[in-house]
Amino acid sequence: MKLSIEPGALAILTAVSDFLSGQKVKAYLVGGFIRDALLERATADIDIALAADALELAPKIADALGGKFVPLDKQNRICRVVVMDKKAPSGGRWQLDFTSFEDSIEQDLSRRDFTIDAIAVDLEEVSGDDFTLIDPFGGQADLRNKVIRAVAETAFEDDAVRLLRAARLAAELGFSLDEKTGALVKSQSQLIADVAGERLREELVRLLAVPHPERFLPHLDELGLITALFPELAGTKGVEQPREHSWNVF
Repeated sequence: MKLSIEPGALAILTAVSDFLSGQKVKAYLVGGFIRDALLERATADIDIALAADALELAPKIADALGGKFVPLDKQNRICRVVVMDKKAPSGGRWQLDFTSFEDSIEQDLSRRDFTIDAIAVDLEEVSGDDFTLIDPFGGQADLRNKVIRAVAETAFEDDAVRLLRAARLAAELGFSLDEKTGALVKSQSQLIADVAGERLREELVRLLAVPHPERFLPHLDELGLITALFPELAGTKGVEQPREHSWNVF
């Protein structure tokens, strides 16, 4: 598949790559940025995995880019650099999320949510035409087949917000959940109750932002996510309303 990176993003990535090369730090483009680039979708959200402490390096990267450093998760060494740019897609800013890994990039990819997000490219190769897609879980094939597939059976136990993300990605991309992943979501839907509200809000807002979001609500219900998110609605299923209403309460 062809990796399509628009010029503004390429300029940012080249600057980051040059800085990290000077620090002798290995880095990889990963996650949703690679997925969207392979689908030729413009995005201002860039995910970079570092073979170093992201919390230590990202403030220096922010200074080099004239951006702002934002720590997201100190325990797991996750942080963000925001660079304002009117030419950036949707929002006028580039958002670079940095994570750390200690073993290999393949091991890092094995801990990600879905196969289509478990693809990486060496950051040093991005500016040239000769790059290698690191794809140990068949993410490119799933992109071609428009399938959302969990990398591991423990994907939702590891991070329950992925339950809602699976449905959101399916709606956003026009993909479908593979049978095994759909069954996992349905059987583990109650785990969503343990997710922080702000993380759920982010996924719900993005889901409701897709064209005609009402089309996807029945799918959320089939997966058990609506009543897991809003338990009060469980008692409204099948409850009839007065005759002037066509639908039941749910």
